[in-house]
Amino acid sequence: MNKKLIIISFLIPFFLNGESIWVKYGNQVFRGVGDAKSIALSESEIASATGPLSVLYNPSLLNNSDIKKIVYSHQERFSGTVVFDVFGIDLIKKNDQNFSLAIIRESVQGIPNTNDALLSNSLSFDDLNQRVLASKVTFFNQSQLATIIGFSKFFFKSSLGANIKILNHNIGNFNGWGIGFDLGSTYNLSKNNKVGFSINDVTTSWIVWDSGTVERILPEIRFGYFNNSKLQKYFIEINSMFSTNFKLSGKELTDDFAINNYGFEIRAGFEFIFKEKLKIRFGRNPINGRSIGVGTKIKFIDLDYAYIPSPNGTILGNSHYISFNIALDDLSKLFLN
Repeated sequence: MNKKLIIISFLIPFFLNGESIWVKYGNQVFRGVGDAKSIALSESEIASATGPLSVLYNPSLLNNSDIKKIVYSHQERFSGTVVFDVFGIDLIKKNDQNFSLAIIRESVQGIPNTNDALLSNSLSFDDLNQRVLASKVTFFNQSQLATIIGFSKFFFKSSLGANIKILNHNIGNFNGWGIGFDLGSTYNLSKNNKVGFSINDVTTSWIVWDSGTVERILPEIRFGYFNNSKLQKYFIEINSMFSTNFKLSGKELTDDFAINNYGFEIRAGFEFIFKEKLKIRFGRNPINGRSIGVGTKIKFIDLDYAYIPSPNGTILGNSHYISFNIALDDLSKLFLN
């Protein structure tokens, strides 16, 4: 009880004295940070993700596998401008409930600051004398460190899950702390068909900055569908998945369509598995248009790679993702033997 009072007493001054603003692009560190498999499938795995990082898409999917795993993913976005390292581990794997931990680190180095480097202080693009003096340009860095703890539990044919997200965001001389919660559920329509549902930032999330500003993020609702089919004659397995993301924060330029002021994204992914070894993946999303990837399995290690082109209409550069999924039980047996 005393701990709760201390935390509340610490947060209240920020909310009373600071400016509270609603933002569209808050919590971006939690987007596009799964393993290479999920990225190659354009993050459409709302009903089908596996492994400890499934907590990022739908926490109820932690029940999607009986194998306890550890995963590491390295991501270089926009030709290496933005670097992500993602770590995940299954903490508890039981028949009826599971817990996992995910840690995300993002860094951007050498961001130019031109605020004090203008030849003219008119701050007008119409001023022909407006120039940037290279000698006065300074640079700053950005880093984000996020921790997610999630759990899931079976209920009849469905699975329910939730997580808590804690974020520390540093940009230049500013520092902020954030917290948020996600909920999710999945339901088995049949042996090979499944639907998923999740709400990100279900209570609205916020980031409290040391400047006194409080950024608030509205929820995002996601629906997903998954189908598994087999061409046994050719030793081919096909996984198809689709998802729709509904944003309460308002429509964005990259949305597939909008109803009034609410934007919708449509994502899709297709995975072709040959003889349970070689995996070829394709994805569709509204930001980059497409994504591709490959994967294979060597004993108890899944190796995956994903490639995403520069976002539509930009020259930001291509992005590359690699990840390693290791089955912990098999790893333990290797050392014991």
